[in-house]
Amino acid sequence: MFRFRLQTGPTKTFIGLENYIRMFSDTRFFGALLFTLGFTILTVGCEVVLGLLFAQMMNLPIKGQGVLRVVVLIPWAIPTMVSGFMWKFMVHDQYGVFNQILMSTGLLDSFIPWLSQDGTARFILILSDIWKTAPYVSLLILAGLQTIPASLMEAAEIDGANALKRYFRITLPLLKPVLATAILFRIISSFKVFTVIVALTNGGPGYATESLTMYTMRTYFDAGNYGYGSALATFTLLLTCVIALFFTDVIKNKIDAGRRGTR
Repeated sequence: MFRFRLQTGPTKTFIGLENYIRMFSDTRFFGALLFTLGFTILTVGCEVVLGLLFAQMMNLPIKGQGVLRVVVLIPWAIPTMVSGFMWKFMVHDQYGVFNQILMSTGLLDSFIPWLSQDGTARFILILSDIWKTAPYVSLLILAGLQTIPASLMEAAEIDGANALKRYFRITLPLLKPVLATAILFRIISSFKVFTVIVALTNGGPGYATESLTMYTMRTYFDAGNYGYGSALATFTLLLTCVIALFFTDVIKNKIDAGRRGTR
């Protein structure tokens, strides 16, 4: 609503919706928005699939289950900034372990500058976030698995249902509330991704991995453009709320349908 820059002094100029109109001609804004949406879709989708797999593994009645759970949850316990710097070291184009392994197995003829190319930088960023957060999703799903009564599985087995049918007819429908919660949390968290980007790529190369949150922070603090930065922050908040409300409504309908299907 206002034009307010630190460099021009503490005065504000009322400009109505000019800051919001400016977004639609801002190519950097659209680049950050598209990257954020793609990052969210890919990371959340992969984390849910891996979370289901890890949760099933951690729920098996086998020896060493405690050790398995600790190993799976270690990435989640590592601070995000530390995790980002660790991945940055692993994919370094001179001494990174990624290049060393690929070269030693003959898959590469020369080192790849992973964080210096748009496509590979995005790939590494998405991969590092999946590695870091999939254990969190698996922990939520594991909690849901342990609330499913064993009597339901036993009754289905007596009725002749095999393991696949029991999983898709009983386990998944009963897990829908937990999955909905996990997905919603991850969508909100991924949409405001910032720390791992700062640690790994700092938005580069160029603006290839710049998220909407990072662009907002740079506009507000680095450029000192408080008016446009506030507009970007407001837009991000409103878009996140719309996505969350829409997703919650869709999942609620699926949960109700799943409950009716298990009766």
